[in-house]
Amino acid sequence: DLGLWAVAVSLGFGLVAGLLLFRMLTRRLSSLTRRVENFQRFRDPPTNANVETRASHPPGKDEIDTLDEAFSRMAERIERQVDELRDKDSQRRNLVAQVSHDLRTPLASVQGYLETLRLKGDQLDTSQQAQFLDIALTEARRLGRLVDELFELAALEAKEKPPVTEPFSMLELLHDVVMKHAPEADRRGVHLNIDSDRINSTVEADAGLTERVLDNLIRNALDYAPKGSNIRLSASMRGAKMEIKIADQGPGIVAEDLERIFDPLYRSAGQADSGHAGLGLAIARRIMTLQGGTIAAANNPGGGACFTVSLPAGK
Repeated sequence: DLGLWAVAVSLGFGLVAGLLLFRMLTRRLSSLTRRVENFQRFRDPPTNANVETRASHPPGKDEIDTLDEAFSRMAERIERQVDELRDKDSQRRNLVAQVSHDLRTPLASVQGYLETLRLKGDQLDTSQQAQFLDIALTEARRLGRLVDELFELAALEAKEKPPVTEPFSMLELLHDVVMKHAPEADRRGVHLNIDSDRINSTVEADAGLTERVLDNLIRNALDYAPKGSNIRLSASMRGAKMEIKIADQGPGIVAEDLERIFDPLYRSAGQADSGHAGLGLAIARRIMTLQGGTIAAANNPGGGACFTVSLPAGK
């Protein structure tokens, strides 16, 4: 009898020990399963903080811990990507709303003037007809520029035109860009000057995209520079970077606009009727980001705006 009791106690003890061991082994699996189920129910941003996705014990002990750690990393990465997608979607909605307004305005203007010419053309003299046609043509060109810039910005955002970086002389590019805009500057009575004749260093960038950025900045400067003023282009080395500055003597940038001036379709109150689509600077910033460079705007102490472009120096 005593032997039977000993066997029974041993079996009972073994059963309890086995159950405890099984519970210890399955507890972490149950916890991981619960976290996976919670993550599957993850939908809205307010519930993000309530989703249990992180391991609650030191990882790397065994296969279960390794799986647990891998799931935690995956969940965190997916959460970041979801947040980025939500942010992109919000920006896209805002951009579509702004684009709709900007497209509607010149389109309505073109339509209005053409309808007036069609209905009352015989009541207008030649000069009035020419004036209406000139306004309609100006608005049509504005609409065309906006559409072209929208396609360019979309292509840059989608990385359809990846930059082809190679070393090239920034000084030569500055001279080429100045020569390109010299006729328009002469027509406006504005002087384009380069203050960097001694800079012979190269930059590592896409020459075509960099020229696009400089074109945008010089056109901006020409639009706001008063007659008889100077637009100065300069280049200087700052460690492993080359800085190119385009400074004008115009009215400058309103302080509260400096942080938003590179946002797509953003225009300050002073730019509302300037004919600018508000995409040139957004395109410039995107181009610089793709090339590993930066672009910034500031006001000169003596008046006027100054844009600074920074690119990696050539090796």
